[in-house]
This record gives sequence, structure tokens and C-alpha cells, in this order.
Amino acid sequence: MLKKSNNLYGYGLMTLGLIGFSINGPVAKLILLNGVQSADLSAFRVEGAFLLLLIPALITSRQEMKFTRKEFLPLASYGFFGVAMTQFLYFVAIRRIEVGIALIIEYTAPILVALYIRFVLKKPVSTRVWFSLILAILGLSLITQVWTGSKLDPFGVLCAFGAAIALAIYYIGGQPLTLKRNPIALTTLSMGVGAIFWAIAKPWWTLPWGILGNQISLPRGLGNISLSYLIIYVIVFGTIAPFWLYFMAFKYLDSKRASIYGLLEPVGASLVALFLLNESLVSIQIVGGLLVLAGVIYAETAKQ
Repeated sequence: MLKKSNNLYGYGLMTLGLIGFSINGPVAKLILLNGVQSADLSAFRVEGAFLLLLIPALITSRQEMKFTRKEFLPLASYGFFGVAMTQFLYFVAIRRIEVGIALIIEYTAPILVALYIRFVLKKPVSTRVWFSLILAILGLSLITQVWTGSKLDPFGVLCAFGAAIALAIYYIGGQPLTLKRNPIALTTLSMGVGAIFWAIAKPWWTLPWGILGNQISLPRGLGNISLSYLIIYVIVFGTIAPFWLYFMAFKYLDSKRASIYGLLEPVGASLVALFLLNESLVSIQIVGGLLVLAGVIYAETAKQ
């Protein structure tokens, strides 16, 4: 059983990762609004992260980069479903349905994790956790104001549910894999699987290299910035750093606690969007954020 001090260390690491992921969302949206397609951004993100991680991983973790034939399928499945598909399916979903509705569906992942623990692993999940999850999902509904959504596209909804399943796999599969490898090796191997997928799905010569030098006007009179710099930011601070921090946190937090704590990510992204995208929050969204925070705290203090 994980010690309380280790849990606190895990929460600290995951909080830093949450900050990175929360900032990454609005930055990615800014990129998508300026001519880059969802699949292209996913390819840049995963392939760029893998290439930047490969040499440091080979230098510092050469032995842990090796894997046996028995380990290949779990690693490949985790990298494909848990890492590559989470972001891609979400991007596809938000092109077909409202962003808020897609977020609500994707962040049902902690419920899937709890169901997995209860009915597959046959471990108890307290009533307090179930109540907390409902409270947090209600809060996310208020933040995203799902009732304002337009007619739902069936394929978009399907992709959003696929993103929820992929996110649940990311949380469930992350903890056991970190027991065998350090975070940099696991991050590199996971990104490597995603990079292979995107190299096939979106070959490098089909990516929009020609627009990377375009200047983007930042809101609030912050000036202009090259599109390429924003993509580099997404690769380094929105992918490599938070994924590495999450894998470190998985050494100290079980999948249930990690997935519930991750519900704070869309709340953080909404706060960042206030500044970066010049968006605004109404009172009901603030109430929603407080409900999510209350749900997370209530669940994280549960014994089971």
C-alpha cells in the first residue's frame, strides 16, 4: 500500500503535469485556429516528442529502453491506445461536436477506471468515490455548459467515448508499466509507438511545413509569435514534460486516484483560456469549477 508521504509526492508531480496539460489545451486551440489540422498537430506533437526524447533516453536509460518479446504487446498497446489515441480521438470529436460535450464525454474516464477496479480487478470502490465522480462530472457540465450544444453528430460522440476509453487505458496501464521502467524510458517508448502510427497515417512530407513560419497575433495585445514556436511549446512543455511528470507520479499514486485528480485538467485549461484566448467565465462556470474541486478533494481523501 502506498504511503501517505509518497501520495503527497505523487500529487505534487501530477500537479506540475496538470499545469503543463492545462496550458497546452488553449495553446493547441490557438494553433488549430490558425491553419493546422487536428491530425497534423497530433503528428507534430508525438513525432517531435519522440525525436527529442530518443537521444537522452538512449544515453541515460539504454537498458530500460530494451524490451522482451513478452513485453512488446503491452508496451505497443499502451503507446497506441493510451497515448496516441487519447489526443487524436479528442481532436476528431471536437471537429464534429461541441467542445464542451466532447470534454464531458472524455472525462468520464475516471468512472471507467473505477468500474475496471470494481468489476475486473474485483477490488472495492467506496460510495464516497462514486459520489465524488458524479459531483465532478456535474461540475464539468456547468463549466462547459453542455446544454448549449448543437445537434450531436453520432461519429463525433463515438470518437469522444473512444477518447474516454483511451484516457482510462492511459491511467490504468501507466502504473504497472512504471514499476519496470523509469519515466524517461517509458515516455520515449510510448511516444515511439505513437510516432510510428503517425508516420504511417500522416507521412512527414504531407505535413504543412510551409505555414510554420506564419505569424500569429496573440490576444490582449501581446504581439505576434511564429506558429512554429507554438508547436515547439506543445511538444516540449505540453507533451514531454507533463507526460514525464505523470509517469513519475504513477509510481506513487494508484490509477483511481490519478484519474480523479486528472479531472482538474479541464478546470485549469478553462482558467488559462481566460487569459490566452480572451475567453470569459460566467457565474455558473465558476460554480462548476468549485464543484469539480470539491469532488476531487472528497474523492482523494477517501480510504478506498
